Amino acid sequence: MRLPRLPLVTALALLFFFAYITGIRLAYSLLYALVLLFVVSYLWSRLSADNLEVVRSSPEGQYQVGDRFEEKFTVQNRSWIPVPLIELTDFSNLPGYNPGRVFNLKGRRTRRWTSRGQFKQRGLFTFGPVELRYGDPFGLFARTMRVAGSRSVVVYPVIRPIGALDALAPSSAGDEQPRGRVMDIPPNATTIREYVPTDSVKRIHWASSARLGRLMSRSFETREGGDAWIVLDLQASVHAGEAPDSTLEYAMSMAASLTDGALRRGSAIGLVSNDSQLSVIEAARGDQQRKRLFEHFTLAQADGSVSLASLLTSQRQQWQHRGGLIVITPSADERWLEALLDLGVRGHRSLVIYLDPRGFGGTQASLATAGRWRQAVNWWIVSGPDNAEPAMERRLAAV
Repeated sequence: MRLPRLPLVTALALLFFFAYITGIRLAYSLLYALVLLFVVSYLWSRLSADNLEVVRSSPEGQYQVGDRFEEKFTVQNRSWIPVPLIELTDFSNLPGYNPGRVFNLKGRRTRRWTSRGQFKQRGLFTFGPVELRYGDPFGLFARTMRVAGSRSVVVYPVIRPIGALDALAPSSAGDEQPRGRVMDIPPNATTIREYVPTDSVKRIHWASSARLGRLMSRSFETREGGDAWIVLDLQASVHAGEAPDSTLEYAMSMAASLTDGALRRGSAIGLVSNDSQLSVIEAARGDQQRKRLFEHFTLAQADGSVSLASLLTSQRQQWQHRGGLIVITPSADERWLEALLDLGVRGHRSLVIYLDPRGFGGTQASLATAGRWRQAVNWWIVSGPDNAEPAMERRLAAV
C-alpha cells in the first residue's frame, strides 16, 4: 500500500521550521529521523527496481471452448534486499481468468506458482501483459514493472457430436454421383502442408520439399459427398443471452460441428452470413476450407443489420447452382421461412437448426414450427443450453 507523500513532506517542512525557530533538540531528532526515512525508502525502492525478474510460461496454439489450461509464473529477486510487498496484476483479455497475486519476496529468493483456468469463450486471446507493483517497506516510493504478453491462443467453438444428423445432411441430386467404394474415388490434391511423421511416403511432394528445404506433404480431398451451405443468422437484434450460454455461441458451435462432420465425410461445405460484412465463403473441401470456416466461426460477431429473410431472398438466383441449405437462427420472424421455401432448391433437403431465444434468457417470442413448415424442412430445435443434443424432429423435406 502506498502512503501519501504530500502530508509527510508538509510535516517535514513544518518540523524543520519549528526546529529552526525553537532550537529544541527533540524537534531536530525527529527531523533527522524523517529525512533518514525518506532516504532509506528511496534507496530501498531504487535497488529493488533492477533486480526483479518475471517469467511466464503460457499455453499457445489452438483450443476449444471448455478446454482447461495451466500456466506457470516465476518471480525472482536477484538482490539481497527483500521486497516486503509485491502485487502482480494480469491484463490478459481472457474472460473469467485472473492469476494475479499479492506476496512478499526475501532477498535472493524465487517464488513459483501454477495458475489454472478454462477457456469459456471463443476468440483470439493473449496472455499478458503482466504488471508488478512493489516498493519500500514504508510505501513511500512505489514502483511499477510491466512485462508485455507474447503468447496468443485461438479458441474454437465447441465441436458437438451430431450423430444421426449425418443422415439428414443435404446431398446432391441430379449431379453426377461417384459410384463404388469411397476408397476407389480418386482424390484431389488441393495444396501442400508441413510433413508430419504419420504421413505416408506417397503423400510427400518431392518438388516442393526440394525447393523449400524441408519435407512437405500433399493435402487431399475426396469427392464423397455433395455440397452443403450453412446460412448463419448474425443479425444483431435476434440473438439473446450472455456468453457462453447465448444463442450466438451455440449458433457458432452448431455451425462448427456441422462443418467438422461434413469435411470429415468428404463433403464440400460453404457459408453465407448476414454479419456486418455479409460474408460468403464458397463451398470447398479440405484442410484449407476447414481453416477458413473455423476462423469465421471463431471471430464473427452478431453485428449485422440485414434480416435473414432479406439474405435468403438476395441469394435466390445463386442457390439454383448451389447445394443444400442448413439454416442456423434464433429468429422468430416467419418471413425467413417463407423465403426459404420460395427458394425451391430442387434435389436437396433443407435443415433448420432453430435456437429458441427464450431458453437462453431472451424475451423474444418463439417461432411456431407448425403446419406446412413442419413438413417442408427438417428441424433441429435447441430449446436451451442443456438441450443441444441432436434429438430433433425427423421430417423428410419436400423436393
